[in-house]
Amino acid sequence: QQFGTPAEIYNSPANLFVADFMGSPAMNLLNATVEAGAAGLAVTLERPNGAPLRLPVVSGNHGLSAYAGRPVIFGIRPEALTDPDGADRKARSLTEDDCLIEVVEPAGSDTFAVTKLGGKSVVARLRADAGIAPGQNTRLAFNLDKAVFFDPDSQARIA
Repeated sequence: QQFGTPAEIYNSPANLFVADFMGSPAMNLLNATVEAGAAGLAVTLERPNGAPLRLPVVSGNHGLSAYAGRPVIFGIRPEALTDPDGADRKARSLTEDDCLIEVVEPAGSDTFAVTKLGGKSVVARLRADAGIAPGQNTRLAFNLDKAVFFDPDSQARIA
């Protein structure tokens, strides 16, 4: 499916199979739509009982502009979706928004939280002391430097 170092394969999966296979917990793979606007490209994810979540796309995802107005698969690893205090301060494209937390799983040095986006359950990796509870709207930080996009038909990564 793909040749490369473990870090290359983990961070830049060639297709949906590799993205889903590498990592534990697996990469969140969500149905999204690409939008083109005055501020540039964004992906939109549906949320239950709320306005869609709009995330600006990191410039440099040149192949994504051909998908404006079309569906894509948006991939983000759990560690790239975290509480704002635990977010990577070196990230060029960090977006925050409120998400309804459905499940919280303390796991020692991390806390895993589950929310719904794009019609699927999404796992976020938070700090152990994030202090969240199920049923609570919580601010999450999306490190879009780490986001990847896939063609829903070919399942190949969109360069």
